[in-house]
Amino acid sequence: MRDLYDILGVPRTADQAAIRKAFKVLARRYHPDVSKEKDAETRFKEVSAAHEVLSDEQRRAWYDEFGEESLRVGFDADRARQLRAAMGSAGPNPYGGGVSLDELFGSIFGAGGGPFGEGGHFRGGWEESVTVRRRGPDMESRTEIDLLTAIKGGEVTLQTRRPESCASCQGQGGTGRQTCPACRGQGRITQGRFGMQAVTLCDECAGSGHTFAQECPACAGSGRVTIARTQRVRIPAGVQAGQVLRLRGLGGEGRGGGPAGNLLLTVHIHPHPLLRRDGADLEMEVPVTLGEALRGDRITVPTPDGEVVVKIPAGARNGQRLRLKGRGVAQSRSPRGDLYLILRPVLPENPSPEALALAEQLDAFLTGLPREGLHL
Repeated sequence: MRDLYDILGVPRTADQAAIRKAFKVLARRYHPDVSKEKDAETRFKEVSAAHEVLSDEQRRAWYDEFGEESLRVGFDADRARQLRAAMGSAGPNPYGGGVSLDELFGSIFGAGGGPFGEGGHFRGGWEESVTVRRRGPDMESRTEIDLLTAIKGGEVTLQTRRPESCASCQGQGGTGRQTCPACRGQGRITQGRFGMQAVTLCDECAGSGHTFAQECPACAGSGRVTIARTQRVRIPAGVQAGQVLRLRGLGGEGRGGGPAGNLLLTVHIHPHPLLRRDGADLEMEVPVTLGEALRGDRITVPTPDGEVVVKIPAGARNGQRLRLKGRGVAQSRSPRGDLYLILRPVLPENPSPEALALAEQLDAFLTGLPREGLHL
């Protein structure tokens, strides 16, 4: 995995202002709605994920201390320090039995089959039993919203499938719990091969260290079932296409009293028939009559916040832009963007002879030829 500081192109001593500035530059460069680069969407997600960690002082501190391990699901800094201290005081492997460093960290993050058993008790070298609160798994989903919801924020309904404790067995997995005879409760099998010893996960109990006399048929002994849920979630104003929202506590249910995981929601935005988005700004083409463009007038136009009256300057040209300050996209840490009206004078369809005669009269008022100086 690439270093998060390298992804944003900032030194490890960078302050929050430098991190925000680097993120804005890269997010604009790789935004899927703007960039033409082949891997733009992947790079945009990578930059967003790096910014999410480094902009959070607590998560940044953990990353500086533990590196990539701190990014794993359910990371526990206190337990990581305990294991590191134990490693330092007892040699390269205080647990014995061929347990690897990955397995030690796996116990911190709730990975199945680590030194901590399925029931939350340590198996390997410590005499005392340690209760482990396992954080639930993160889940991924996607939602499609219209541009107005992205501009102003709103709520959407999600259909998700969430892992939860099995109600039939109260998450136990079965009845008649007993020590696994194959691994004798260790969750690991040591095998000799070619003069070397290899430690592998016990197939009989899947590393849990125990089996059941009767497995729960509802969850096949896992203690977990997947439940379909319908829930309403809030979409913040100013969300961008391809952005991943981290909805805390809406992921899989935790174990041992641990917190639920997060729901990682990827946002897709439908294009709007009238509005175009450029970062925090919006553009909208507004048709006007020739008379309104020549003499100037007041017209009513729609905006995301409702209708407003706009003054058209006399002699307005095709493509002329009028700025409505603060009528664009809302932003959490910056001023709201602007709405730009692009004037488009409308010509009559199938003009009558009278209309053509009037057009010739208008031509007579032009000073010079309109294409004078037009050459390559």
